[in-house]
Amino acid sequence: MQKYDVIIIGGGVSGLSCAITLGSAGPKMEVASAKNILVIDAGKSHLNMAELHNVPGVAEGTKGPELLASLAARAEAYENVVLIKDTVTSVSGSAGAFTVTTEAGETFEADTVVFANGMQTISVEGIGAPVVDHVRAPRPGMVMIENSNGVIGEGKYVTGCAAGATSMFASAAGYGAQTATDIISAWAGKYTVIHDVLKKS
Repeated sequence: MQKYDVIIIGGGVSGLSCAITLGSAGPKMEVASAKNILVIDAGKSHLNMAELHNVPGVAEGTKGPELLASLAARAEAYENVVLIKDTVTSVSGSAGAFTVTTEAGETFEADTVVFANGMQTISVEGIGAPVVDHVRAPRPGMVMIENSNGVIGEGKYVTGCAAGATSMFASAAGYGAQTATDIISAWAGKYTVIHDVLKKS
């Protein structure tokens, strides 16, 4: 069974944002340099149906699938990030020794699990918290995982729309980065933010 430091369930906006932020910490922080991250994506992101006209830093009219592909490529550019296509069916175990099982029958082990399942249907067994009506849904029938500031329990995080963020791209992406920052801070033992600065010529 392959072991990962973090498994992210969902490769939409928040899941990939989380993976990119975690991946970026590897070259910059000794505590993160040997950490490996797996993103398991079922391919059901709402971004696949979007055309974007109100996202800071994203060109007007960008098609959702193109942006999703760009985010996935950016995440995979980090040596410590792996993306696979599959659907997670269950999570069992506890912090430091979670077992994540997929529809294809694959099993992976992880220290930390991040639920980034979106807001349509969340049907993974072993979440450890109830799936409830979404607090910021633009239409009825949307759901989220009950949480406390993005935490479900020890070693279990929830991010983006699954945590209660709106379906706006910037909100979901920001939540993913926030979750990654919380995980990096747990590794470092103090609150830590990953920044880059312009190099002086």
